[in-house]
Amino acid sequence: MPELKIQVYPARSPTLDVDAALALFASAAELADAELSVSVDDPAGEVLCFDFRAQDLARLWEVLQGQVFWDDTIGPPLANASVATCEGRHGWDGGLLLHHYDRGRRLDPPPSE
Repeated sequence: MPELKIQVYPARSPTLDVDAALALFASAAELADAELSVSVDDPAGEVLCFDFRAQDLARLWEVLQGQVFWDDTIGPPLANASVATCEGRHGWDGGLLLHHYDRGRRLDPPPSE
């Protein structure tokens, strides 16, 4: 099953409500019929990883953009403190950068069905 990964950097948004962010991600996973796992990616615990597995990555990305990234009920939007990547047509060898907190970064087109 294809994967989409979101790394959240809480230090970039100190007032971010991490528990509320987790609830938003869980709700998005349910809406997009995706599996969600959560982990900490570095020894200092400064990067939270939200890993999704879904048959329809395009639908999942649509839900995440519409209901998670710009939600301001959890503090500053997650868009300000996150990076999103997903598998491309050839798995992670052709991985796509869908979102980066540094708006100067070149993004790939989102996945299609």
